Amino acid sequence: MNEYAEYKNILIQKTIKNLEKNFFDVIFLKDKLEVLSYLKELIPSDAVIGYGGSRSLEEVGFFEHFAKENYPNLLDRRAEGLTQDQKRALQISALSSDFFLCSVNALSMDGDLVFIDKWGNRNAAMTFGPKNRIVVVGKNKIEKTLPEAISRAQNVAAVLNNIRFNTKNPCSVQGACVNCSSAERLCCVTTIISRCAPSKSIKVVIVDENFGF
Repeated sequence: MNEYAEYKNILIQKTIKNLEKNFFDVIFLKDKLEVLSYLKELIPSDAVIGYGGSRSLEEVGFFEHFAKENYPNLLDRRAEGLTQDQKRALQISALSSDFFLCSVNALSMDGDLVFIDKWGNRNAAMTFGPKNRIVVVGKNKIEKTLPEAISRAQNVAAVLNNIRFNTKNPCSVQGACVNCSSAERLCCVTTIISRCAPSKSIKVVIVDENFGF
């Protein structure tokens, strides 16, 4: 018996129960292969698809599949040769997409979704606009309480994103948030979704693997 795996499963099941209590639609999947299969089955090929920047989506194979296969209405701001204005236009179009996909920076066992962004395009799409919102969450992003989830978003996810983008912000050197006033600061917009409205319009896909930051 793997006691640690059993312990983590107890925490995941409690998280799922509370998310459902908070009107989220929740599905628990085993691995990235199940995630990609689920997304391919869920999303029609003619749907308008938007997304937020996400290492988790990258790791489950979302970009590799949906950018290369027959999804003509993918609002692909990662495509080569786009200007900043063109990328911004795609981000704005994503606010009225049929499906918007992203991950969270942290998820509390009480059923709270925590997002921290620089520009707020992901925050905006997750709170209003797209018909269907889907978040793919590795089990590594689950924290017991909302304060712990916020701390994870600030001191783990945000720090790793600063390292990823090679910023000169203090956190990428010190390894923790110092609430800086840097012009390059990535943590400008914080959103907490504690209830899903309309009911079940946000699908939370929890994966029994570690993904993203």
